[in-house]
Amino acid sequence: MPKPVTILTGFLGAGKTTFLNAVLAHQSDRKFAIIENEFGQENIDNELITRSDGDLIEMNNGCLCCTLNDNLYEILTELHKRRDSFGELIIETTGIADPAGVALPFLADASVGRAFELKRVICLVDAQLLEDQLRDTAEAIKQISFSDVIIINKTDGVAPDYLPKLKTILEGINPFALILIGSQGQYPIAEAFATERTRVPEPMQATAEHRHHHHAHGDIVSLSFRFSEAFDLDLFSNRLTAFLVFQAVGVYRMKGILSVAGKSQKIVVQSVGRNLSIEGGPHWAEGEERVSRIVFIGKKLKAPGYEKMLQQCLSAPAKV
Repeated sequence: MPKPVTILTGFLGAGKTTFLNAVLAHQSDRKFAIIENEFGQENIDNELITRSDGDLIEMNNGCLCCTLNDNLYEILTELHKRRDSFGELIIETTGIADPAGVALPFLADASVGRAFELKRVICLVDAQLLEDQLRDTAEAIKQISFSDVIIINKTDGVAPDYLPKLKTILEGINPFALILIGSQGQYPIAEAFATERTRVPEPMQATAEHRHHHHAHGDIVSLSFRFSEAFDLDLFSNRLTAFLVFQAVGVYRMKGILSVAGKSQKIVVQSVGRNLSIEGGPHWAEGEERVSRIVFIGKKLKAPGYEKMLQQCLSAPAKV
């Protein structure tokens, strides 16, 4: 069985390492391998470290830790050799990293996928700085748009009635993500780690009156499309791959759950940089309406062109 992987992201100062230390303390019965993209002043608690073995640090709770300085593939190969010593892998990215680059090997490399399975991307955001970062930093937008779970952190620094506004902003940008509220010592760890990438949010499961929905926050646009018609997966793959390679200027993220002709599974599609990832998700439940949901997140996106492209990927009705 492949080892489950969680990528932990968030802009500079969002509180990723504090959250990670809380995870290690909360999940004391689970053994983790941890890859840190950087060691800052607030790294993994020094008290946890017992000995170093080359590039790997063994901690007194049985976890392994290392720093990602060079090739992620080399680290994964080494961890695979030690797979019996841990149950899960957590990768903490730098504060300015695009998590898509870290996720790419798990989604695009079959050999990596046999050993490790990306389960979720968790993003921490600073409640006090979120709106400024959305306005000023593309990196923060990419981190939010690529995530499956978003934890609004440092909530003690803002008024309680400001939090619903932040949640609405985040839901508008990334409607696939689960939005949670947390603060130091009160993180929703169990709920965050129970969420997986193939999740379909409840509001998106209902039949929609309109084919597409447009949400904007400044220049950031989230386009949500809903189709009751089944998709032709080959057409979708070819058109979206070409689009991502040649035309996706300003697109930070694409994610969708597709109903595909002839398949009983939900098909999970997403952009990883300029690459397209396609994989099987859970099966459609008996009696569940098979409605596809696709979201594009980016800068100054216009709905008509995207809708036309998607319509061209629909499966042709069977001839009688």
